[in-house]
Amino acid sequence: MVDTPIRIALCGLGSIGSAAARILLDQRSGFELVGAITKQDDAIGLHLHDVVGAATATDVTVGSELGDLLTQQPDLVVYCTGSFLGVVRDDLHRIVDAGSSLVSPCEELAFPFSRDPDFAAALDQRARSAGATVLGTGVNPGFIFDSLLLAATGSAQDIRAIRGRRVVDVSGFAENIHRRLGIGFTADEFERGHADGSIAGHVGFPESIQLVAERIGVTLDEPVTETFVPLLATELVDTPYGGVAAGRTEGFTQRATGMVSGEPFVELELLLHLRPRHAGYETNDSFSIDGSHPVNLELNPGMDAIPSTSAQLVNSIPGVLNAAPGLLTVKDIPTATFWTDLTRKLLR
Repeated sequence: MVDTPIRIALCGLGSIGSAAARILLDQRSGFELVGAITKQDDAIGLHLHDVVGAATATDVTVGSELGDLLTQQPDLVVYCTGSFLGVVRDDLHRIVDAGSSLVSPCEELAFPFSRDPDFAAALDQRARSAGATVLGTGVNPGFIFDSLLLAATGSAQDIRAIRGRRVVDVSGFAENIHRRLGIGFTADEFERGHADGSIAGHVGFPESIQLVAERIGVTLDEPVTETFVPLLATELVDTPYGGVAAGRTEGFTQRATGMVSGEPFVELELLLHLRPRHAGYETNDSFSIDGSHPVNLELNPGMDAIPSTSAQLVNSIPGVLNAAPGLLTVKDIPTATFWTDLTRKLLR
């Protein structure tokens, strides 16, 4: 057994990447943090702990180039830059070609086999050839309606239908995330944005539904369908970057459906809102598995997106390092669990 420590690098220091960095620096040990990069000009050249607000000092200086990061030969990269395969595919190729495994909250990476089967097959082959493992995960997709839901099906005798609902307070999200989701638009702008793709809403419901369906052995009739209903502010809503005026979206409801044998089999709903309690909603996560022995689960309050996603990324690291090479999903490896010391005793 080799006694050299696992080498971990960070690519992307937005809200999730920075939170993951703080967890690694302040609450984990037994590895070597070998580099970090970002596109934020004001962070480049500074020490990582100063950029992310960690209490634990490090000699790692934030850079900007992926090539420089890969020269450090990381065993694993925590990759937090984008939600869409079209944006991240070149970086993913470079990382696995360098022999580095990666874990990422990229929503479309959670189950890319239906959305872009050619890309998924090519990335899987490249990862296998290089001895690297790739995992897309987070709280949603990745946990609530994926690994947690799948674990709950273990208590089901049969499954007639699955229903899930998540209510999220998005007031702490950055402006660019709000705009991508669909916050701050008129109703007409909201509809046009969905039509032309400039407003994406939550990315990942099709991935969650397809992943669950495949794991439990059912075949969807057709691609997952999604609908969006805007929720308009009735008064000015303050945000860190300014106000959302009355008549503009301060939230929306997004629904996704997977059909089996002509009937809705998996139905998931997400309500994102700047002031959910003010609007009469409680932040929570719940799902029900309908059958002869129904299984119901509710988390109240619900999972906070940024801390829970960053924790899922960090806690997935041992599973990724222990897994076979290739492009995997959360159904393919043990459920992420908390760890403190990433010494070789955690690794096979």
